[in-house]
Amino acid sequence: MKSYGGLFERILDPANLDAALERAARGKRERAPVQRLLAERATALPRLREELAAGTYRPRPYEQFSICDPKPRRISCAHFRDRVVHHAVCAVLAPLIERRLIADNYACREGKGSHRALLRAQGFARRHGWYLKTDIRRYYDSIDHVILLAKLYALCREPALRRLLAVIVEHPIPGKGLPIGNLTSQWFANLYLDEVDHWVREVERIPGYVRYMDDLALWAHDKERLFALAADLRALLAARLALELKEERTLIAPVGEGMPFLGWRVYPGLLRQQGPRLRRQRRLLVRREAQYLAGEIGADKLQDCVRALAGPRKFLGYGEPLRSTIDV
Repeated sequence: MKSYGGLFERILDPANLDAALERAARGKRERAPVQRLLAERATALPRLREELAAGTYRPRPYEQFSICDPKPRRISCAHFRDRVVHHAVCAVLAPLIERRLIADNYACREGKGSHRALLRAQGFARRHGWYLKTDIRRYYDSIDHVILLAKLYALCREPALRRLLAVIVEHPIPGKGLPIGNLTSQWFANLYLDEVDHWVREVERIPGYVRYMDDLALWAHDKERLFALAADLRALLAARLALELKEERTLIAPVGEGMPFLGWRVYPGLLRQQGPRLRRQRRLLVRREAQYLAGEIGADKLQDCVRALAGPRKFLGYGEPLRSTIDV
């Protein structure tokens, strides 16, 4: 992995911090902490820059809450000032991480997303006879900080930037885990499994492969190859990344049976939305319609919800979606 210099100076550039403030405030300008920092930007940003440069910057406590979508998750909401730092760091580091990522990694990347991942998965299902679908047990909670920081340090050689990355990664609990909800967590989690992507493509030479964060799908012409891959993948994750597969969600089956992936079931000739996901989407649409009629959201937010419900092909401009059926 190529190492870069001059990154810390680019993060601290006043123009970068100002742009980070604008990105962090997007869609949140009505909130009091956002309005306060925007009003004080002339003094607040230079003060934040001084803290970063001196190495005295420390994140503030997270505001935490739980959601169930569909499984329970603990969301950590960073203080708005810290989100500005996350955006400033990612503006510089994300393009370097992006260069490492393979094309078939679809999570949290511009021009990718779940709908394109589904259509790519269907393309592989049409060309192969068997699939292996698996994911990582408690992925965000299991990310090892020592391993992650080694990967991040390989990108940058400046001690000041390495110290800042350690402060972000180790907050609030050192050792293991990344908080769900941070922009930095998305990019760091994507980088953490990049080693697996390159192993699948470059060592094992598997052309049929799609990853969406910790959801992994592989295709081959025979099941014996996939059983061997699952065993090797299990060993690689344990030895190199201190991770384990979610065994109850690890499936090897013919593509004709349909592969559960991202709330859908993927067949060679059909994308079938699974019942729980469809019901969640419909409930969300009812809430969004009520919010729109009450003037709480705009038409663009309502349209995004409708596109998500319509399905991948409709969303990507392929005309009518494939047969709209519910998998119960």
